[in-house]
Amino acid sequence: MTEPHLPVPSADSVQAHPLRTCIVTGAAGAPERMVRFVVGPDDDVVPDLARQLPGRGMWVTAERAIVEQAVARKLFSRAARRAVNAAADLPERLERLLLERPLGDLSRARRAGRAVAGFVRVEQMMGHGRAGLLIVADEADGDGLAKLTKTGLPLVRLGSAEILGGVFGRDQAVYVAVARDDASGEFIQRIAGGAARWRGYRLNSAG
Repeated sequence: MTEPHLPVPSADSVQAHPLRTCIVTGAAGAPERMVRFVVGPDDDVVPDLARQLPGRGMWVTAERAIVEQAVARKLFSRAARRAVNAAADLPERLERLLLERPLGDLSRARRAGRAVAGFVRVEQMMGHGRAGLLIVADEADGDGLAKLTKTGLPLVRLGSAEILGGVFGRDQAVYVAVARDDASGEFIQRIAGGAARWRGYRLNSAG
């Protein structure tokens, strides 16, 4: 299954958001492809996914293996030009934060009546021509997954069935559909982009 790609920054967006340099690889990249970190009041290294926290930003390519290198090689201290605390579990915490962002957008879509869970309800939304994005849990497999894949609709994986179920107030949810976007918001773009960012980070692990 092909993962959705994050939008490629246009020339205008690159000019508005200059390229950043990864403190591990030295490679330049668009902010959307990286994670900004800052040093908090207690000298702890803190991920700044919204890129709004005060302080000098330290940028790392959004891949778990590279964040793991930054921690192991104490590169945050070198970038900050002083001793700072980069916890050993920072790569794991960042992975959870990256997952929470699209899950939060999915929860808002559900509250707005624009997301449903369960194969029957997903089929109903598709039957009415309303579905714009299909989401499946990591456990999704077999005929159900094959049937959704054949629809040609964008399809992403986003966590376990238990995690997806929590968004909908149920024990598990394997299949989810999000309605096509309208003027009320850009749920699909945000959820699909966040899911791709999370999975890209997760799949590029040293483990």
